[in-house]
Amino acid sequence: MVALLTGTIADMINMPLFRRRDQRSRGRFRNRLRISWEFVRTSIWPVPVAMLVLAVALREAAALIDARVDNEVALSLWWLHSGSGDDARNLLSTLVGALITMASVMFSITMVVLSLAANQFGSRLIRTYMADTRTKVSLGWFVLTIVYCLLILRTVYTDLPPEEVPHVAVTLGLALALVCVLTLLLFLHVIARSMVADDVIRRVAGELAASLAQLPKRDSETRPLAAPLEHDGPVRIVRAGREGYVQTIDYEALCAVACDRNIKVQIHCKAGAFVCPGDWLAEVSPASAMGSSLAAAIEGSVEIGARRTPTQDIEFLVRHLVDVALRALSPGINDPRTATVVIDHLRATLARLMTREIRSTRRCGPDGTVRVQGIDTTFAALLDEAFNQIRQVGAAQPAIVIHLLGAIDRLAEHIQIPEQKAPLTEHLTLIAEAGLRKADAPRDRADIERKRDAALRKIATALSLDGLNKGERLDATDE
Repeated sequence: MVALLTGTIADMINMPLFRRRDQRSRGRFRNRLRISWEFVRTSIWPVPVAMLVLAVALREAAALIDARVDNEVALSLWWLHSGSGDDARNLLSTLVGALITMASVMFSITMVVLSLAANQFGSRLIRTYMADTRTKVSLGWFVLTIVYCLLILRTVYTDLPPEEVPHVAVTLGLALALVCVLTLLLFLHVIARSMVADDVIRRVAGELAASLAQLPKRDSETRPLAAPLEHDGPVRIVRAGREGYVQTIDYEALCAVACDRNIKVQIHCKAGAFVCPGDWLAEVSPASAMGSSLAAAIEGSVEIGARRTPTQDIEFLVRHLVDVALRALSPGINDPRTATVVIDHLRATLARLMTREIRSTRRCGPDGTVRVQGIDTTFAALLDEAFNQIRQVGAAQPAIVIHLLGAIDRLAEHIQIPEQKAPLTEHLTLIAEAGLRKADAPRDRADIERKRDAALRKIATALSLDGLNKGERLDATDE
């Protein structure tokens, strides 16, 4: 009977409907897990809290070692604390007081640096500082040592004879305090380097590069996309029920729902977009299929939160770099050198992106019919996000214009498909026209025109050179 019941349940789970439901649950759980991990990764508190728990474990481990070490052996070792209870208590009290003072200084320095970084680079860069593991470990080490010393302090009494003092535990507290001094030096080094604009830009660019590395590499041959979604008859609108930023959209789960109910779903938002209650979230056809359960399933596949995350939003990290450049070009700061460093890293990011393939939001059912379609993130859109505002703000500075033109010129060397030529040419023209309108000196105008013409020639000849479209390169030793 049990075997029959078990087999029946297994058969039900293996049914297509149950498999699709399980797939939807896994996809939703995976997206929420990624969002939660992003929140934890960019928060300061998780590492100190984990090290606080480690302090309790160290206290228990030290107590076990003290119970196993013979008192005469412990008192004879020069590197172990061998004083009385009063000596141990004075030592631990001094360590706790000193460490709390040092920790207060560290927290104060951290808040000052975060304030300065928000003023210089923009408040959005705060998450980059909070994600730095070295800073979190430094703060956590002080928390660990203070909590450990307090736990040991409560077990040491003034009138305790030397043979009953937990020598290993007291010595470990002293060793942890010495490590805290070294940690403070590391912390000051990290904080000092974190205020250098080049390091901040490189850190953000590294996070963006890691995000792009998750995209699949572009094939040598371009695969045609499925035909755009076309609704069958009248549509019904699914409206957002919450306010916030779209963090993730589970297109696989939406496709499974659409296949189950034989419907088509057009998503009207993308990851990173802000929605408020009543905004259009999706269109569903046929209209007769709409019901409360379907609306709940569609709305549940779109995660909405209080802040943007880079989980599915590549433009979010590009925007971080652009914010640094805009701050640098503002009249209050006027630091074009920092802006040129940002342009260099944006060029490197776009060059990586040109070799990757951003998956379309279109999802097809088993019969090949397009069931779900959203708003695609394209190379042209990311190029707009990277260069539009820098061009608008820096058009009056010929150095910035020439550097932007140079970036387009070098991006032409990474063209993989013909569709990448048009957006590069468009931005090249916009940048050159903006610079020529603002430039007064004839030499500046000549430099802009020369850079523009050279980039135009390189874009025009891209993919026509032997081996370029196949990613082939000749070594210097090849004949």
